[in-house]
Amino acid sequence: MTTIRLDPGNIKGKIKPLHGVGSGPVNGNFSFDTREAYRDAGIPFARTHDTEYPFGSGEFVDIHCVFPNFDADPDDPKNYNFELTDYYLLAILDAGTEPFYRLGTSIEHQPFKRYIHPPKDFAKWGKICSHIISHMNDGWANGHHMGIRYWEIWNEPDLKGKCWTGTDEQFIAFYEAAASVIKADHPEIKIGGTAFTSPNAPLAEKFLAHLKESGAPLDFFSWHGYIHCPEQAKELDEKARTLLDKYGFSGIESIYDEWNYVVFWDDTIQKSIDLHKTAFCATMMTSVMSVLQAGRTDIAMYYDAQITMTYWNGLFTEMPMQTHGDFIPVKIEKPYYALMAWNELYKLGNFIPLGLEKPFYGAAAVKDDTLAVLISNYRDDDCFAQNPPPSADFLIEAPAFVCASARLLDEEHTFEEMSFDGEHITIPGNSFVLLTYQL
Repeated sequence: MTTIRLDPGNIKGKIKPLHGVGSGPVNGNFSFDTREAYRDAGIPFARTHDTEYPFGSGEFVDIHCVFPNFDADPDDPKNYNFELTDYYLLAILDAGTEPFYRLGTSIEHQPFKRYIHPPKDFAKWGKICSHIISHMNDGWANGHHMGIRYWEIWNEPDLKGKCWTGTDEQFIAFYEAAASVIKADHPEIKIGGTAFTSPNAPLAEKFLAHLKESGAPLDFFSWHGYIHCPEQAKELDEKARTLLDKYGFSGIESIYDEWNYVVFWDDTIQKSIDLHKTAFCATMMTSVMSVLQAGRTDIAMYYDAQITMTYWNGLFTEMPMQTHGDFIPVKIEKPYYALMAWNELYKLGNFIPLGLEKPFYGAAAVKDDTLAVLISNYRDDDCFAQNPPPSADFLIEAPAFVCASARLLDEEHTFEEMSFDGEHITIPGNSFVLLTYQL
């Protein structure tokens, strides 16, 4: 049996905002509203990529939506279409969430590509983005003062033919020109990118090597990784930081802003998708966040909370249409509670490592007289071979603390209050428990 000793004096930094998501709470062209769910889970960031997919519905976020005619004068407010993007971002803020704005365009799976080509004028593209930032943050063009800090240039430029049609060299030159214009106009914001498909992508190293020599602005490095076990997340986390250290960017943030459960990118992907709304994936999520907390990733965002993104949204499901109300009702799925559980640690703030070994993953947090511990029993790909996966036992030692509540999520329970026999706890395979203690 595993013994877990909780030492509230062993604080190792802060709990990190790893429970961010892709997309805002009002989506589906204003069909769905999950603002209350965002508030309840304390979602820290919502990344605006693939917003109202495809092509931003011609209205939202993407540069071609906000500035439809690239040949127009970028200094004239009349050439911008801000209205629905404003509404979308204000709904994110109303949910208590910070927008993480992706400057660029969404992925294009269509056979004919429209917006993923290198811009005709890199510096002009940067100036357009600078005016968008001015509108959102500085009130330009009847704008707002949203205080958006993170502005990410492009998405997955190494995914050729779906996110970028130019060469690697063109992309690096494009980033350098655009980021330099934006940072000169807005030194107060964080500019970075560029959401590589993986920190292992050859373009990621090429990009950092060039920026080391050129000195182009880079305030954060963002990357993706679809995974099927926490150890894969750990490897990506370590690779990203190793690259940053190698090229002299040790002080900048490492941001993992697309992740979800995938075993293989082939005809078996449906097996992965079928699990996205299950306790299995909820447990995978708490396990991954625990690994990242112990690692060197600063921020993470699960892909995706957009309800119309059926394959990738494991958090919510559309309910049958009703004849009253402004929005279609939404069912909350089990993986959402992984984010809610992590938020309980995040609110306490002070991180206590647990030093667990497989099949256990977890983290603890403390503030004043409250101590919380999140522990998962994740059985990764055994889910395909074993039914049910094996349960696991552990013993909690928390001197001077008394367990005040225990909330379990498994196939039968959805983050419900449970009773356990003293300090000895057994949880099923592919489940997690949040235990809260008081002095």
